[in-house]
Amino acid sequence: MRLALIIFFLLVGHALVAQVTFRSLLENKNFQWIADSSSNELTIYYPAESWASKNPEKVKERLLYHYQGVKSFLHIETYRARINVFIVDSRAQMKKLVGHETNGSAFHDANTLTGIASEKMNSLYSNHELFHIMAMNIWGVPGTWINEGMAVYSDNAWHGHDLYQLTKYLVDHNRYVPLEKLITDFRKADDRLSYPLAGSFVKYLDETYGRQTVEEIWKGKRKDITRLTGKSLKELEQDWLTRIRAVDYGQLKY
Repeated sequence: MRLALIIFFLLVGHALVAQVTFRSLLENKNFQWIADSSSNELTIYYPAESWASKNPEKVKERLLYHYQGVKSFLHIETYRARINVFIVDSRAQMKKLVGHETNGSAFHDANTLTGIASEKMNSLYSNHELFHIMAMNIWGVPGTWINEGMAVYSDNAWHGHDLYQLTKYLVDHNRYVPLEKLITDFRKADDRLSYPLAGSFVKYLDETYGRQTVEEIWKGKRKDITRLTGKSLKELEQDWLTRIRAVDYGQLKY
């Protein structure tokens, strides 16, 4: 049975590395949180009178589905800590919560994430932010390109599109971003391009060289990519794009 209570006072939470981040969300004066701690894996917070407050079991079921999906993707049986999930109705509310408009954020030190759940938008219905939290606590904090790429790959899709098909589409429509730029200046590239391309490339690495190699690249530096694969970045890029060349993307539009 769902355990929920309206929080009017300071909640004594779980032992967190970055407690300030968790408390700043919990104590945000713009929200009166309802907390659901009925699962062993997650504590879910949502505002009273929100969409999530009217659909709590649906939200929890989907979050737990993605939680299990990340565990499977990471090849782990258990995760060491409970994860806190703060849910709001819109990007406008997210700005009130974290200070800027976004679909969601992961605070790995605090095992805490934020996301949106509403009739029109459900950014939480994804492995993405859960992957960030769990992977960074297991493997450490990597470069942005592989962090975001693996988070995308954990869903094996981007906005519902197959990663290899979307890569071929972007190449054919002159919207491809070179791998060098993705690795050195990920945040400067258009995120509608950088995220799926990084996801596609790390999927290729994982399928070709194995998860252990990908983990070592995650933990290492750029020069380790060549050491671990035996190929230069240019050679890896050409091999990846050769694999993509045979893909048929049908009627895909992006």
